[in-house]
Amino acid sequence: MLTVFFIGTAGSGKSTLIAALSNWMDEQGFDVGIVNLDPAAEYLPYAPDIDIRDRISARKIMKQFKLGPNASIIAAVDMVVTEAERVKEEMEVVGAPIYLIDTPGQMELFAFRQSGAYLIQRLSDVHSLVVYVADAVYVQSIDGFATTMLLALSSRIRFKKPQILVMNKADLLSEEALTNIVNWAESPDTLLESIELPPYDKEILRSIANMGGFVEPLFISAKTGEGLDKLYYQIQLHYTGGEDAQLPP
Repeated sequence: MLTVFFIGTAGSGKSTLIAALSNWMDEQGFDVGIVNLDPAAEYLPYAPDIDIRDRISARKIMKQFKLGPNASIIAAVDMVVTEAERVKEEMEVVGAPIYLIDTPGQMELFAFRQSGAYLIQRLSDVHSLVVYVADAVYVQSIDGFATTMLLALSSRIRFKKPQILVMNKADLLSEEALTNIVNWAESPDTLLESIELPPYDKEILRSIANMGGFVEPLFISAKTGEGLDKLYYQIQLHYTGGEDAQLPP
């Protein structure tokens, strides 16, 4: 079994991407399961096989304990930990060979709390990886690209999993913007020459780039379907080590 965790900042389109990828895989004849771990989701563009909201609702917690929006989400995500074993059991019952796992929309409340790392550890199988989803519109600025690379690197450090970097909403990028992003990823010096930062901050970015912190992203559009085949292929490579062209039926 392969578990694929989708991580990203609010508004990056994680849920929409999961819906598009699962539909694409269904059309190709692949069996795929979906798990929703966001207890605060008001709407999902897919029908999850396992939905944490059936047991834990951030809105109900807000009313019951008279908490604010952020506090209720934090409490709900922490409570999801208590359901980890049951969710894993349900995944085994459903029996899909690959699971796309949607995480809470507010990345910082999941990625940088112990509960998030624990959930990824408990729900991971023999094969697991993280898809870091970035908003391509935000990334087309130099500052946006640099901060996105730092957040993606933080995710890699935090979860200690193989990671694919995806730029979602690529259909909104001009050719010039797309070229700039590719150039910044392939040649960080180009970015460092353009960005306005104090010398010390530039050296930190340079060190991160030299250690492989800047990676070339996949350009995806959940809206148009652009790049879904490439994302699936990258997921395959992690699953099979590049030795097979198909996931098991």
